[in-house]
Amino acid sequence: MRSATLLVSAGVLLTLMGSNQRSSRSAVRALRLPTAAAHAHGSASVKGTKGVQQTGTVADVVTAANAFLATLSTAQQATVLQTFNATNVVKWSNFPIAGYNGRIGIRLDALTAAQRTAAMAVVQAATGTAANEGFDEIQQIRTADDYLVSTGSSSTTFGSNIYFIAFLGTPSTTGTWMLQCGGHHSATNITFGGGAVTGASPKFEGVEPLTFNAPNSNVLPAGTPCAPQAQEQAGMLAMISGLTTAQQTSARLTQTFNDLVVGPQKDGLFPATRVGLQCNQLTAAQKQLVVDAMAPWVKDVDDATGQQLLAYYQSQIDNTYIAYSGTGAFNAISDYVRIDGPNVWIEFVVQRGAEYPTQIHYHTLYRDRARDYGGNFYGSYTTVLGTKPSTNATVFTAYPNPVASGQGIDVVLAQTSKSATYQLRNEIGQTVANGTFSGIKTKVPTKGLAAGLYLLTVQPSGEQPVTTRLTLQ
Repeated sequence: MRSATLLVSAGVLLTLMGSNQRSSRSAVRALRLPTAAAHAHGSASVKGTKGVQQTGTVADVVTAANAFLATLSTAQQATVLQTFNATNVVKWSNFPIAGYNGRIGIRLDALTAAQRTAAMAVVQAATGTAANEGFDEIQQIRTADDYLVSTGSSSTTFGSNIYFIAFLGTPSTTGTWMLQCGGHHSATNITFGGGAVTGASPKFEGVEPLTFNAPNSNVLPAGTPCAPQAQEQAGMLAMISGLTTAQQTSARLTQTFNDLVVGPQKDGLFPATRVGLQCNQLTAAQKQLVVDAMAPWVKDVDDATGQQLLAYYQSQIDNTYIAYSGTGAFNAISDYVRIDGPNVWIEFVVQRGAEYPTQIHYHTLYRDRARDYGGNFYGSYTTVLGTKPSTNATVFTAYPNPVASGQGIDVVLAQTSKSATYQLRNEIGQTVANGTFSGIKTKVPTKGLAAGLYLLTVQPSGEQPVTTRLTLQ
């Protein structure tokens, strides 16, 4: 076994397994932060994020967590403090509250302004300081929801304060616990153990629209230009554009992707075989483009941990694969790209706009096979029985979309199934239609339904339910 020792930052020594070493639960997971002396905290407010304030040590995160808890009533504390177990850690989603009501913790709009400031101070202490990444990116994604409301979307479905924060376990510098914060298009899951960061994933990020100006001062100063995922798109574009024509052919997938493969509630369901182009066939410059493409996701956690994780993934680069589908420009519906390493998993998909159907929007996800949820529940060798990984593209198609109200929606399964059911829900989660398939087809009625966003869930026999968005006009 070959090993390399990397000095990451002041007072931090991380031993990395060689790139030919298979990842496992025994791989290094204790991503320790620098000592308190290594950070000089600025006086920036929670709203002022442009790299002014440094991220904190685990002790700083715990201090901020306890300060937030001190602002809460006993009942509110009970809502925030949840059990750290396999059932609770997976309660996050990309959907707005109308599409997923299973999140735990307390909603930001149930807090006073002072309590919200204290809540977001915890998130800021635990996340990165770079512009458009880390805490700044979270704030921009929250602001995107306010922008949707300002242009006519439902204020009961979208909004910068329709986000949740929870502590799974008791915040401490000795025990195991997790910070979970999320809502529409944002899910942050950072796990701590023994005074160290043991996992910075799963991490979901999406955005609609792609660029906008803050419509108010709820989160960022009004008029602030926002493009929270521009760096993610640019990194993936540079990675694929840097390949030769022959390499692009090797990296290209034949499938069409409408959503993420290992998205919310698909923990541990990684594809059994890595596909695409193996990075041991790349030049040093091309390998660096792959590492650079990882960085916007990996560095969303605190700066020191992000550097350590990125260095670790770089040490595994020769056993990492890259693959894509669609145009390769990542500006058209169903464009898709992934980075799949012994540990790291990052995927990026372009979808039709949900609130702006003539535009596009992004869904992205970062996972770590050994470190999701600190490696406590869904590590590399977790066996998942009775389910198969599913994506919309491999399960069903639904058309037309958008659809005129009153017109039926044709839904066709990708393959035969002993039985299959569907459920159509509106923006507030009410079931407005449901039924079964006849063979591989069914027609979902929309007569009498109001224009707006709907969620269609299809569940073939023996498969996980898969949900897609439909727009009625």
